Amino acid sequence: MSTESTRDAIVITAAPTYYSRLARRLHWTTFALVVIAYASINTRKLFERGSDERILAVESHFLVGMVILMLTLPRLVHRMKAPLPPIVPPPSAWSALLSKTTHVLLYAFLIVQPLTGIVARLAEGKGIGLPFTERVIPSFFGPHEALAAFLESAHVWIGEAFYWVIGLHILAALFHLLAGRDNVMQRMTGRS
Repeated sequence: MSTESTRDAIVITAAPTYYSRLARRLHWTTFALVVIAYASINTRKLFERGSDERILAVESHFLVGMVILMLTLPRLVHRMKAPLPPIVPPPSAWSALLSKTTHVLLYAFLIVQPLTGIVARLAEGKGIGLPFTERVIPSFFGPHEALAAFLESAHVWIGEAFYWVIGLHILAALFHLLAGRDNVMQRMTGRS
């Protein structure tokens, strides 16, 4: 084999420095939507039951939850296929394990939380209204009060528990930015 053909046969690809543009956009869009979902469901308490403002807050919460779910599935597929940029310097074993555990929990939350909310609403026998329209996604099965109550309870509990997981994720990102002296935040912002 000639030297020229040997050179052509070896292809070295460097690991990416940042997450892909698509991964970064999906991450920050999801972040914004989760903030909106929490804000909309918490602001509903400011309005009188049955008021247009309260209905808008609840309908917005459902719509944002459905969008989060629709974005999470392609995000997971992309995450499994795209190479992950390495953390420089590499984290300790316990830090890497905590990071992976938190990410698994966050992805589970982004799937399970919208699903429990949607199915709970449909199990009440109610449809899901779309904000600023008269359109409703109809319930495709009759009322199942016990299932609706269980799922609603689970949805609320998971939502409250995830304040802590989301907070842990944000604190870890800030730690990496301010004290860790590594590139964790830069990988998701695309900036050095």
